[in-house]
Amino acid sequence: MSNGPYGQLACGCGAVTLLVCGAPLGHARDAEDEPVSLWPEEAIQLGQGADELAVVPNARDLAAWQCRRCGERLLHADEEAGVAVLAGSAEEGDETGVALTTAQQRRLAALGYRVDTGT
Repeated sequence: MSNGPYGQLACGCGAVTLLVCGAPLGHARDAEDEPVSLWPEEAIQLGQGADELAVVPNARDLAAWQCRRCGERLLHADEEAGVAVLAGSAEEGDETGVALTTAQQRRLAALGYRVDTGT
């Protein structure tokens, strides 16, 4: 468990929960123009539901973490970039800057994400 700030993410049926520790690396828009937050993979911890968690490939060549019971996808991970992509963005007032490397930004762009660089 982290000593820093954290959030909890759960699937619709509640079988799987994840803890997200620390602060996001940045924010982006996916191919459908929906907001996403970008986290270091090591910031994600399994809270409960190891037996119900499935990791499957998706159309973008990412690993989708989803609940076996309800099928909800909780996040997408890219091992090459070392980044986990979660739906939604930061809370109001969260002024997180972009902490992604240029290589991570290029990889995410190649996967169809538009990183918000704050400019």
